[in-house]
Amino acid sequence: MAKITHFPNIRSVSAANNYWDPMHNSIFEVVFELPAGIANNKYGVGNIVDVLGEQVKKVTGLDALQKTAAAGEQKFFGASASYLNPTLDSTFAELTVELNLNIRNSNDATVFRVFKDWSKLGYNLSNGQRSLMKDYICKSLKIHEANRDGTVWRTVTFQRVMLIEVTGLDDLDYANNEARTLTVKFRADLWDENIATGVAQQ
Repeated sequence: MAKITHFPNIRSVSAANNYWDPMHNSIFEVVFELPAGIANNKYGVGNIVDVLGEQVKKVTGLDALQKTAAAGEQKFFGASASYLNPTLDSTFAELTVELNLNIRNSNDATVFRVFKDWSKLGYNLSNGQRSLMKDYICKSLKIHEANRDGTVWRTVTFQRVMLIEVTGLDDLDYANNEARTLTVKFRADLWDENIATGVAQQ
């Protein structure tokens, strides 16, 4: 007669017995890179990519890295036979990043200016000017996920990253006392995902 292998007691759990730490989605950092069409030193704050990383509140869209082929179906006398499709519906990733907004030097919306300038590289609404891909994409955008002591367990390096949306400044409201945030969306066709194994490298 078969029996279950684990009973509801903390002593039967490997994670508890070996002091494994839970994974948290609040321990991460984002490392931006600006497109070639934007000068890194034009904003007067030293390294602007460090400033951008400090303002990140939230990142969504990382489940795109776990894409799987959708299931297809054949019919035989009314019975379903399932299979995995040989192609994916799409192979790109779209990331959404939410950032804090602050005013520097009383009237300099620095973080907003960076993404405003970036969006103009794709299509400048004021004059219709457009840039080439080599000017409007950044070569990489990195996300590091870590444990409680800061040890990185996963790094995702997105490549050929393009900015496709800037939102968050749509509404003005006398009754709203919340600090403003900016939401930017990126698309990347390529990425490298490095997941630590816990095995010492030889």
